[in-house]
Amino acid sequence: MTMLRTIIWFVFAIVAMLGAVWLAERPGSVTAEFRGWRLDTSVGVLMISVVVLILVSLGGWLLYRWIVGAPGALLEGWGESRRRRGYRELTQGLAAVAAGDGVEAQKHARKAEQLLSEPALTLLLSAQAAQLTGDRDGARRAFTAMLDDDQMAFLGLRGLIGQSLRDGDQAQALAHAERAFRLRPQTPWVVHSLFDMQAQVGQWKAAQETLESGIRRKVVSSDKGRNLKALLEVERSREAEREGRSGDALALAREAFGLAPERIAATQRLAELQLKAGDPKKAMKTIERGWSVAPHPDLATLYVEASGETEALKRIGVVRRLAAQNPSDIESHLALAQASLDAGLWGEARRHLDAAAGTNPSTRVCRLMAEVEERAQSGPEKVREWLARATDAPADRAWRCSSCGAHHEAWRPVCESCGAFGTLQWRAPGTYGQILPPETSPAMALPASKSLSTPTSATNNTTS
Repeated sequence: MTMLRTIIWFVFAIVAMLGAVWLAERPGSVTAEFRGWRLDTSVGVLMISVVVLILVSLGGWLLYRWIVGAPGALLEGWGESRRRRGYRELTQGLAAVAAGDGVEAQKHARKAEQLLSEPALTLLLSAQAAQLTGDRDGARRAFTAMLDDDQMAFLGLRGLIGQSLRDGDQAQALAHAERAFRLRPQTPWVVHSLFDMQAQVGQWKAAQETLESGIRRKVVSSDKGRNLKALLEVERSREAEREGRSGDALALAREAFGLAPERIAATQRLAELQLKAGDPKKAMKTIERGWSVAPHPDLATLYVEASGETEALKRIGVVRRLAAQNPSDIESHLALAQASLDAGLWGEARRHLDAAAGTNPSTRVCRLMAEVEERAQSGPEKVREWLARATDAPADRAWRCSSCGAHHEAWRPVCESCGAFGTLQWRAPGTYGQILPPETSPAMALPASKSLSTPTSATNNTTS
């Protein structure tokens, strides 16, 4: 570009020189008369005079423009300097937030507010600075002020949700989450948070609508959505039964089982309702299908109850038929061992416990083996030996949250520790057993939330 300009100026100079030489060789003359005045001059002088007049006029115009525009330019320059200083304070404030220095962040936030007329940016810095210094009221005021700006409203709602959860105000957090969902229903954390909060307060129908919206927008995978929907149907079935709508309760339980027979809660719920409806054969078939993919001790107990068998020896045959649906699973061996123990068949009980124990028997296996030795009167030494092994044995399968790892004595829809819905699974610590495949992420876990109270509707559920 510089070379091109040089060539252009060089060509222009050559043309000017040639023009000057041409005029010098042909001086000519010009005569002008005006109201008695006469002017005689050469062509070259006239052209130079015209050029000078043009340059003087142009200079005068530029001077006029400078004089007229000087105040505005001065104000604009001062405003630009003010914005630069404001952005510098904003940048330093954000750096202080990143460093965790709340006092320094607040100082820069105040200066940025004075210099900048952009409250959206300064409010965010003020809110973060207030959070760092523990000023909850200040943070809440800043986040609330963001709601007046369409572009910042969503961010303000996220801050208010976090504030409400930290304050234990679940109702207010839910209201903010619903508004955030209306603004951006395709945002993953909004869908997840709203779903969990609706489940925590027992709004099963609303939670299902949120879930279906997340599935449509591909925020929730179809497989995870299917499992969560099944568990929602289980809870809606319980709700319908409490309201006296037994037909709806059974229909919802049947739909839940059809969606996810591998979920123990769905199997147990449907079998219980079928048993209450006076159809034990259907209940047994439901349990058999559920046992084939997800065995659980409570299902074995329910299966024996549905069979109506009262004699201990005959119950062994009933349990054997159930165990045949999944003969390799440890729960099948333990169920047969318990049935044999109840019938007084010590050898048969030992055989099944040996099969369940493998090379490293769990606590439950050791305790059952100690009970077998005690009933068989094998001697106190053997009983003490198995009880001692039980203290150091690996933990058994139990209801554990796949999101936070918390242990629960009984199944419930919402984890009492992290507030996530549908994350309790029957498994040993650190494994997923043979029940469910590992999930890629916790189901609808609420990000950065503290433990929330489980809704009343969830606390009365039996182990599922």
